[in-house]
Amino acid sequence: SEEEYQDILQDTKDECAQFGQLLNVVIPRANEVGVTKVFLEYGSASDAAQAIQALEGRTFDGRRVQAQYFDPQRFQQQD
Repeated sequence: SEEEYQDILQDTKDECAQFGQLLNVVIPRANEVGVTKVFLEYGSASDAAQAIQALEGRTFDGRRVQAQYFDPQRFQQQD
């Protein structure tokens, strides 16, 4: 539901803002490319690195988080 999606989006923003300047959160919906992924955009590479280190290997909704750097140009193009 839309309410559940917004709750997850807000929870993700709240949790991930602690790692640095969080600029953007993109969570593709069920019918979109990238479903099951969460894309976080930070203000600097060091903030992103801090998030990767903190999130890698954690469990969310029974699934293991695989955190990795994503090419900024591909992020902009939502590729």
